[in-house]
Amino acid sequence: MRRVEGKVKGGEYLGEISALCYLQIPPSLSPLPLLVAGSGSNLLLFDLNQPHAPRCLHSFTIFHGLRVHGIASSFLRSHSPSSLSFRLAVSGERRLKLFTLLLHFHTSPPPHSVSAHLTLLHLLPTFSHWVLHFSFLQVHDSSSSSSSSSSACHSLAVGCSDNSLHLWDFFNSRFLLQHAQCPERCLLYSMKIWGPSFSSLVIASGTIFNEIVVWKLTRQHHLPYLTLNENDPSSTQRLDDVHEFDGQYYKAEVVSRLSGHQGSIFCLSWSNDGSTLISVSDDRSARMWIMDTETKVTDDSKKIHGPYSAGPILFGHGARVWDCCISDTVIVTAGEDCSCRVWGLDGKELRIIKEHIGRGIWRCLYDLNSSLLVTAGFDSAIKVHRLPTSSLFSGKSIKEVNERKVEVFQVCIPNSLGQTGLMDSKSEYVRCLKFARKDTIYIATNHGYVYHAKLYDNGSVEWTELVRVTEEVPVICLDLLSTDLSELSLDVEDLVAVGDGRGGMKVLEVRFCDGTPKVAARISWLAEIERQLLGAYWCKSLGRRFIFTSNPRGLLKLWRLSVPSSDDGLRNCDVHLVANFTSPFGARILSLDASYKEEVLVCGDVRGNLVLFPLSKSILLETSPLTVENTSVVTYFKGAHGISSVSSISISRFSCTLTEICSTGGDGCICYLEYSKDQHTLEFVGMKQTKELSLVQSVSAGHYSLGDSASIRYAVGFSSTDFLIWNLVSETKVLQVKCGGWRRPHSFHLGQTPEIDSSFAYVKDEIIYVHRYWVADIAEKIYPLSMHLQFHGREIHSLCIIPEEFESASTGLQIFRPKSSWIATGCEDGTVRLTSYDHDTENWALSNLLGEHVGGSAVRSLCFVSKIHSVEAKVVEAVNGTFDIESSSENNDRPRLLISVGAKRVLTSWLLRSRRISESDASANGLENNNGDFNSSPRDLSSMSFKWLSTDMPVKSLCSRKKVQDVVGRFDAVPNANYASTPTEMELLQHEDTHDDDWRYLAVTAFLVNVAQSRITVCFVVVACSDATLILRALVLPYRYWFDVASLAHLSSPVLTLQHAVHPFHFPNQGSVMTKNMYMAISGSTDGSIAFWDLTERVEAFLQRVSSLHEEKSIDIQKRPRTGRGSQGGRWWKSVDCSTTDTKPTGPSMAFTNKDSAIAQNQICSIDSGTASCGSGRSASGSSPRLSEIKPLHVLYNVHQSGVNCLHLCCRIQGDTSRYNIISGGDDQALNFLEVVVASSLTRSHVNEDGIFDAKSAQEITEHDIHCNSSESCSIEILYQKKVFSAHSSAVKGVWTDGIWFFSVGLDQRIRCWNLQEDGNLAEHCHFVTSVPEPEALDVKACGRNCFQVVVAGRGMQIIEFLVTRE
Repeated sequence: MRRVEGKVKGGEYLGEISALCYLQIPPSLSPLPLLVAGSGSNLLLFDLNQPHAPRCLHSFTIFHGLRVHGIASSFLRSHSPSSLSFRLAVSGERRLKLFTLLLHFHTSPPPHSVSAHLTLLHLLPTFSHWVLHFSFLQVHDSSSSSSSSSSACHSLAVGCSDNSLHLWDFFNSRFLLQHAQCPERCLLYSMKIWGPSFSSLVIASGTIFNEIVVWKLTRQHHLPYLTLNENDPSSTQRLDDVHEFDGQYYKAEVVSRLSGHQGSIFCLSWSNDGSTLISVSDDRSARMWIMDTETKVTDDSKKIHGPYSAGPILFGHGARVWDCCISDTVIVTAGEDCSCRVWGLDGKELRIIKEHIGRGIWRCLYDLNSSLLVTAGFDSAIKVHRLPTSSLFSGKSIKEVNERKVEVFQVCIPNSLGQTGLMDSKSEYVRCLKFARKDTIYIATNHGYVYHAKLYDNGSVEWTELVRVTEEVPVICLDLLSTDLSELSLDVEDLVAVGDGRGGMKVLEVRFCDGTPKVAARISWLAEIERQLLGAYWCKSLGRRFIFTSNPRGLLKLWRLSVPSSDDGLRNCDVHLVANFTSPFGARILSLDASYKEEVLVCGDVRGNLVLFPLSKSILLETSPLTVENTSVVTYFKGAHGISSVSSISISRFSCTLTEICSTGGDGCICYLEYSKDQHTLEFVGMKQTKELSLVQSVSAGHYSLGDSASIRYAVGFSSTDFLIWNLVSETKVLQVKCGGWRRPHSFHLGQTPEIDSSFAYVKDEIIYVHRYWVADIAEKIYPLSMHLQFHGREIHSLCIIPEEFESASTGLQIFRPKSSWIATGCEDGTVRLTSYDHDTENWALSNLLGEHVGGSAVRSLCFVSKIHSVEAKVVEAVNGTFDIESSSENNDRPRLLISVGAKRVLTSWLLRSRRISESDASANGLENNNGDFNSSPRDLSSMSFKWLSTDMPVKSLCSRKKVQDVVGRFDAVPNANYASTPTEMELLQHEDTHDDDWRYLAVTAFLVNVAQSRITVCFVVVACSDATLILRALVLPYRYWFDVASLAHLSSPVLTLQHAVHPFHFPNQGSVMTKNMYMAISGSTDGSIAFWDLTERVEAFLQRVSSLHEEKSIDIQKRPRTGRGSQGGRWWKSVDCSTTDTKPTGPSMAFTNKDSAIAQNQICSIDSGTASCGSGRSASGSSPRLSEIKPLHVLYNVHQSGVNCLHLCCRIQGDTSRYNIISGGDDQALNFLEVVVASSLTRSHVNEDGIFDAKSAQEITEHDIHCNSSESCSIEILYQKKVFSAHSSAVKGVWTDGIWFFSVGLDQRIRCWNLQEDGNLAEHCHFVTSVPEPEALDVKACGRNCFQVVVAGRGMQIIEFLVTRE
């Protein structure tokens, strides 16, 4: 037997933050404290003094397989002016470790940096119960003191869940006091110790009986002995509840019992002086308990609990409250509702922070000196906030963390200053207002006045009346094109466009001479008839010479403005109508954007539609157009924002042929679309739902890209009645102003960094309220801060590694380590994320949200499919008699799909977007460096992102049936024929789901097949449902048609895992070789069985029928994914059911989905029905379409004693015979290994005893034999089966193999590496204890022959590298 060696290296854990602790640093070294966070088994050290964003200084591994539950720190000593050390105590379950942390501060040269070194000091003996809390103490130790009574040694008080107290001595490495237990001997949910020394210790314990027991150790003056025999004084026994410490005897006594909570008490917190206790509970409340030394203990336990009286009850959380802390000024609580709430000591709620996702905020920590509040939770994010009132309460001023200044102006328009009483129809009020700069606002009123308002820092406003548009008709619309020059000494110009109720337009050119605004030019014309002018829009990309106007019927007009030829700018100038753009939807245009380089105009209307028009340069460059061009629509996207209005549109360049469009709307979503210049198609590629905003009015970024982390950074909009600015990168709230909603006239201004510079103005009654926010010194930190990568907020059920394009397969002994790894993960909350791990820094780089399943339905399974199989293949006969396949479909344009399935039978597909950017397109994507040069390295010019492709799910209502005849046809000999010569009757029905069940998809696998001589590619998807059904489905690309191809025979138990295999069989025939693919699915069920399914016949029949599609008549029936936020419409289900028999159908029946019922009448492409006659898709009773059934090819029963949780297979090809190594894991803690031979039914008689195909004996196979044996494509033979009992100490959740090396992970948090021995048995090579609690999924990427990167996910995610060698 060969000796096997290996190395295992664990990467950074990305998951929940379970502990927080501050390190207080002297102000001379660091004005702000350092932060220590517990994540998984590691400690993370953060420096909060970075100029813009804190960074993680170091990561230390503390435990193996245990989570860090608690951290405590104590200053030890100062070694030098720039070096100091701390003692750290870290707990995990029943273990406790003591460390020494040495910090060295490098103050020169700048920037400021810190180096850290952690040394293990003590490993305490394992406690009998979980450690709940611990605190550093200073106690008097007579044994270690000399004549000085002030000598002291440091010790650690430890409280455990059995309501006991322990005291550990640092210097002597021993327990000074062990297992001093409270008389209330019960299990605890929480404990908190208070007291600087042992004599002042007070312990608060949250029991399982929903009450708090406060107890302490009191000194006993009498000997703690009990006399057993009165006649024999020496027969004594020491009392069990009396403990000796420092030569004295102490006894645990209950001080008080505090009752009032109606649920489990999860956390307790003492004030600094021990006078106040805060408790939080499962009953969604927090309670204050205040020490009252003047009140004696009474029997009224509802009001007085010993020396503690019940204080205010803090209600506000909508779920369980996990953590709390108290300072001299405020109380902070954090709960499962993902909110952190700040309370005053009087119980009044001061602030609500909601910036986490998932299962809630687990830890909160507040520092009074720096006024910093830190929150952390399940989503791996760490947020830093600054409470603005803290420095006022504490009486301290922190220069490095100045409070953001706020100015609120209340101003009135000049003509309303003398107005008294209520407003009436003749009163003047504000119709429109626009920010030009943070101190400049343009305002238009119903009386036709246009004002310029200059805001000063002292609160005063300087009004300038620019013009009165009309005396009788109000101003309807106003838009502003402002020029903000970097040099303040130069003149600033503003162009103000005003439209009135009679259809008149005025453009004012405002110049500033000596700071005074003056109208330098005025242009007037009649744009529409009376009451038909609703909007005027500037477009920055077109400049000041063009302006758009809109009417209520979807007509958009483009006007050219002439430049005054003389100095007299107040005369009316010439205006020319250049073009008319008419929307096919007839709805009012609300937003638009145009691109001169891309020659495109995109408009959004009030009904959520996007319409794209051509905008040729010839029209824009023509100086005096003779005719008005009526521009036709190039393409459109209906319902991009459902039934909600489109509020903003932005255009950016993606590549030389693709243009990206970003739109926002009243559904609270940011939608991304892609326009192809070559194909003139508008494709929906993704969507982001903002967490807090119900209406997104605008976004702020220079380059819009779905897969770029530095793309859109800020979203501006409204949440109910509040105006919000939301940071999309850090998921933090920048600004919130209560204004009454978006229907009131309003405007906002965003600086380059909205956290530093932002303004908002709105109108209420006759008053204009202006809010201005800024930070005086821009070099200071911007709060809130996000210090750690945000990830899934709930459990991860599935993952898959996405290979990058430039990663080629390694051969030989070469080890290929990519610079980054991309992992797709699916979560319990319905989100799918794409996360990157940087192997150079050994840390997680970024995590992007791809999308969400409908209604937040849980994602149960993921699969990535990139290899494409072709119907036709070029076969070259080699010298040794083997065959080499050169697939014609292998090219760079092949689709690469990510498929996700989950609850509510949601099936979503994403398409990989290639981001290999050419050097010529670098400038278009914002890749220009500071020197003006372009970096074309593959690392900088490559990234990875997916675009949404299709979402499929059933709806829960049955619509009335209607017939659709003459839909499309087969190949027709009649020239220019629109329909089939032999009509096919189809039935258009909405998919039936009359029962309100909770069926969900549990597993998925997929493979791609290219249709011969066509650009059509079919993705065959096998999905397993919780009702024990398996369905073979097909997604026809690029048209996004969904078909139900066949139903796999009903099983007795649900399927938990799926795999597939595709292998080409080659048949010699008269000197040539014929090729036929075999398609097989393998399933593992909850009853422990493994089944093999032959899909070949159904796949081939479907491909044959798809090949008859009229591609020139086919359309893309895409629609935006259903989200429940402004989306509308359901899913139409059309069936083409072939006449079949009960035993063997002549062709597979299919059903497919139409995403747009309006297209169904004329343009839906169908399958050629020449092979079978088509009838009604459903019976009169409305039953579901009948699908042909596939029987299992082979079933292995009782492979596992319980459910098969995971499967993986690899193929080894020998001649024309496929040998598959199949590894499975189950709830029985066992691994099962199978070696299976798959052979074609034509060649099974030509397989020798070793399972190898003999090509010479199969030279006479004819084409007739192939057709005669088509019903039995392949056969399966089990060569041998091996089982590893008790491979894990709990259920096995993930497996992987390449045929030689095997990897498995179980709920015991062990990743085990196995090696296949010569006798066929699996031998454990090594194992690694992962930091991921409750692992659910595993995937492996081979980086060479003996190097593997293993990714494990569950409650978090971790990547581990295995380097194995054999001698």
